[in-house]
Amino acid sequence: SYSSDPYLQYRPPFVRSLPIQILLTGIVLALVTVLFIHLLFTAQYHWPLAPVNYTLQLSAVITLLISLIATLHVVLSAALVESQRWPYMLSYVAVNVPPLDVENSTLNNWSTAEKATWLTMNAATSGLVQITHIHFLTLLYPSSPEGRLILFLLGPLALIAAVMQLIPIQGIASQTTAITIATVLRNICNATLSLLFTIGLFIWGFFINRRQAWRTDGGTAVFGATALFLALSSTALNFVYIDREEDYVWLPGLMWAIVLWQSFLG
Repeated sequence: SYSSDPYLQYRPPFVRSLPIQILLTGIVLALVTVLFIHLLFTAQYHWPLAPVNYTLQLSAVITLLISLIATLHVVLSAALVESQRWPYMLSYVAVNVPPLDVENSTLNNWSTAEKATWLTMNAATSGLVQITHIHFLTLLYPSSPEGRLILFLLGPLALIAAVMQLIPIQGIASQTTAITIATVLRNICNATLSLLFTIGLFIWGFFINRRQAWRTDGGTAVFGATALFLALSSTALNFVYIDREEDYVWLPGLMWAIVLWQSFLG
């Protein structure tokens, strides 16, 4: 006899479970909703100062909100359908949205058009979030050479990360290698962008404009410290996600939310 269940070693980690997916998606949805409300109430101050940045932030937040609501709807719908069939229980493993790694499964009832729509939404969300942050950096470094350098270095990475979201549209059966390469490229680009954002923010806050960045009036120092903390958190999560993507299916939404909050607080 065994002292413990030998099959437990094959169980996916708890972070990949359905309860964690629903919980974290709900938390991220709440965070983005609060940010959306903040943007609406601060429009009269934000718009006159930086209309382009405000438009980008609002567009990215709305797109991410739609993505999170759709994700939660798909996950809960899949759980409901599964509970109506034998053995009338819910799966332990989180729902893949869309099910790109499942072929010829009863749960894989997504058409190519549906997958294409979903992946296009992911690409749009990724692109808007990264472009918003890039534009935020150009506001910190307003000179023309610095702005061009930021766009030249970060723009292609953001574009590649967004385009790589579209590669799996045709399904995994015929494009396993292409999807793997696209996933690796996307994750590396996102992690590199996050690292460069963090470095740029630290350089600006501690070397270029330290006196203004850490003023105590108006809570400037608190906002700056929070933005730096979020930048470090985003970078750490991006690098963790490179190797653990299958376990953290809910993590992209959280990382996008952190980046948007960082842009807002910065």
